[in-house]
Amino acid sequence: MEFIVKTVIFSALFFSSFTGYSQSKPMPLPADTYENKSIPELLSSEIKKALSYYPELQNTRIDFVFRDNIRNAVMQAQPRVKTLFKKKYKRVYKVKISRYLTLNDSTMGIEHVPHEILVGWLAHELGHVLDYLDRSSFQMVGFGFKYLTSKPFLMKAERQADTFAIMHGLADEIVKTKKYILNQEDLPKEYKDRINRLYISPEEVRHIEEEMESI
Repeated sequence: MEFIVKTVIFSALFFSSFTGYSQSKPMPLPADTYENKSIPELLSSEIKKALSYYPELQNTRIDFVFRDNIRNAVMQAQPRVKTLFKKKYKRVYKVKISRYLTLNDSTMGIEHVPHEILVGWLAHELGHVLDYLDRSSFQMVGFGFKYLTSKPFLMKAERQADTFAIMHGLADEIVKTKKYILNQEDLPKEYKDRINRLYISPEEVRHIEEEMESI
């Protein structure tokens, strides 16, 4: 497991050398930052808070859209298919958000999830978008195929997204989101098991922070 963590950190740092990344703090973004973002009013505060940690996404078109149901997920980031084969800077991404959180015996409006938890969830999805930015169209097709067919690749991709969020100063939000999911009695066990299996644990988040400080 330690090898996987170090590999993901190295990959993230290698990527960041091409994007001019340095560890981010939330910052006021220019007013036109959101002109190329489609943001539903219901989660406007949470989305803008998460975006404030990712200044390198300022010029990236991202549509945040509600869906009634997303298979095996609460949120999901993808390139829009019709823009997949355009030049990288013309590509459009969408972050799908479940309108309702599915519980064991009921549902809950996503807006009732605590603010910091939603920011952590969104931070993870924006980590995926950042991971996609420098990939060619054919690399994205390969990414999608391996994401659906290879469990080791799926784990690496999810941990990469978490790592980007941590590197951007969102470690606390990632930890709180993971703890919220794992400690929420009403969430389906299958979903919690998936999160526990594929994503970085709260303990590993702190380990990654220590590793980053030593680099």
